[in-house]
Amino acid sequence: MSAEVASEILSSRSRLKIADMMSARPRTLGELAAKTGVSVQAVLKHLEKLDRLGVLEKRKVSGRGLSARKLYAMKGFRIGDFSLEGLTVVSLSARKPIRYEGSDPIGDLERIAEDALVQKRRVREQARKLGRSIAELAEHEERLDGLIDALGLGDEDRLVVQTAFTEETLEEAERELGRTHKVGDPRRSIARALAKARRSVEK
Repeated sequence: MSAEVASEILSSRSRLKIADMMSARPRTLGELAAKTGVSVQAVLKHLEKLDRLGVLEKRKVSGRGLSARKLYAMKGFRIGDFSLEGLTVVSLSARKPIRYEGSDPIGDLERIAEDALVQKRRVREQARKLGRSIAELAEHEERLDGLIDALGLGDEDRLVVQTAFTEETLEEAERELGRTHKVGDPRRSIARALAKARRSVEK
């Protein structure tokens, strides 16, 4: 999937949900509208966008017990949307159906479908755990900002301290200060800024 296609799908929560639903199986226009909670007209606009991107497949299905229906499916790609409020978790992959070579297609169909449902529940639970972890991380980062603000440093020293405490290692902080901010002696600048912070706290 090209970056343009991925960006267009991810740019709209409704479009992402529609693509996810059509990845599982072909859907009618009414079903897509009902399950996404948007109007039929809005769904049509999303489908037109996907069609222009070349990832929409249209089918007509009819038969005994079925009225003639137009169905829509994803073409060439599979989208898995496991997003939660405030967290987008999506898998994007090329659709590559695996040829069946077993001897019990009905039994295997039931088993694989159940396995897929169990795995989907596990992925959603992992997404919930990830969401909680990210929320905790954001809270720690907010506390970090508050602590740095409380040090009462000037702009330059504040930037040095922020860099020292937000990069994963001191060495990375030093490289970033040297490369991005052109600090001549990053290690000395960090030590000096921290010394100022200590003095301001001790006053």
